[in-house]
Amino acid sequence: MKQQILEIIFDRFDQWSTRFSFACNKGCGVCCTTDVFITAPEGDLILDHIVSTHTTQWLKEKLDFPLHRRPLFQTTNGYAKDCLEGRDSQYEDIRRGGICPFLEDECCSIYPARPFSCRCFASTACCRNGGSALLPPEYLSAATAVSQIIEHVGQFGLWGTLIDVLTQQAVAAEFCSGSRFDDNFAVARENCLMAKPLAGFLIEDEHYEKVTGLVEDILSARLSGRSIEDILNNR
Repeated sequence: MKQQILEIIFDRFDQWSTRFSFACNKGCGVCCTTDVFITAPEGDLILDHIVSTHTTQWLKEKLDFPLHRRPLFQTTNGYAKDCLEGRDSQYEDIRRGGICPFLEDECCSIYPARPFSCRCFASTACCRNGGSALLPPEYLSAATAVSQIIEHVGQFGLWGTLIDVLTQQAVAAEFCSGSRFDDNFAVARENCLMAKPLAGFLIEDEHYEKVTGLVEDILSARLSGRSIEDILNNR
């Protein structure tokens, strides 16, 4: 059910985002780095896609490189909780760099199953030639709010970079094995955090009306006769 909820969230965000004009197009992989953060359910979506396309050996080859210890400071919801309760908190904002191993010929090779962090990467100006990505402030607020909902969906599961989460899941599923992956599994486990439940949204006052409309649209969507909000609150 978590994966079905994710698909609804992705769809609602895509619909909401049509109000913006982005310069992004196929063949531009500027944003495709190893800085992408995902939850366990998003990793499950990717692994299901890998299984359905019979490319588990390909996945092993993509993940076959040494990982380095780079522990994270805080999840999005953890940071939000600290801020809302007036505590100082350190949030992961360091760009680690590195090209995503799933980028092939400047295109995403897992595009149908790409996580939300990849889906919300965008720019209203072309940044392919060294420029910076430009985004409307309300878009950034909305993407943060949706990221918080997605973390809530995956609460108490893995939260970390795409590579760290996928490595642990691929080894656990026995798609990857050997001494290299045993070492990588241990490193990835140290790097990842536990996803936390939603304690409140970090939405700027000036964006509140536009962003809460999207949030309400997501939470009111129905799955198996219940709203997403009721499902997430175990009602």
